[in-house]
Amino acid sequence: MEPITIVYIVGTIGMLIGIPPSLSLVGDEVGLDFDYLWAIPGIAALMYLLMAFDIGSVQFQGYHVPLPRYIDWALTTPLLVGYTAYIAGAGRTTIIGAALADFLMIAFGVGAVALAPPVQWVFFGLSSLCHLALLIALYGPVRRSALHEPPSHRRLARLLLNYIGLLWLAYPLVWLFGPGLQLVESTGIAVIITYLDVTAKVPFVYFIYRARKNFVNVKKAVSSAEALEEGVSAAPTTP
Repeated sequence: MEPITIVYIVGTIGMLIGIPPSLSLVGDEVGLDFDYLWAIPGIAALMYLLMAFDIGSVQFQGYHVPLPRYIDWALTTPLLVGYTAYIAGAGRTTIIGAALADFLMIAFGVGAVALAPPVQWVFFGLSSLCHLALLIALYGPVRRSALHEPPSHRRLARLLLNYIGLLWLAYPLVWLFGPGLQLVESTGIAVIITYLDVTAKVPFVYFIYRARKNFVNVKKAVSSAEALEEGVSAAPTTP
């Protein structure tokens, strides 16, 4: 068995670990909609399984590139960004804008590995600009939105924001030393990216799962406050 195959099998198993807790939140009344959270580790597990069987792998510039990796990123990373902004209480426009910047970052990244120099460096630059726009959105409007949320939401939003914001800084460096300058071979890049992917997705799901009771408490508190307000407004007034 090829070493790179073993790497992708380990990645598949790692992603599968994140599916049970995310499925347990489907339909759960936690005050937020987490019905699609399972898609983050679920899609990633499927794509890593395809990579383990060498399905969808191509050679670009003599470099081994598994296309399922980019399909995974194009589908799951906007969900990661979207859920982070959603928990932070950001508006729909901000959520869509951040997710779009993320998607374009991945799309231009595909061009950066598929095209020959110097065009690939142009696409790497465009991808980096989208990454910068994403960081500005996360640490600008999204972070400010979280300041107006309940403490439990605010803490979780800050954790998720810093988690993906800081961890994702490693990906451009991986591309630079991998497909860009080709200083690290494909197997080495596969090990690094698999580690980063599992680390980015599975703990993200567990952070939300661990905080689910906080959302229930906030929802109950809001419901109690609304009931009290209705009771006060319905009470007869004395002359």
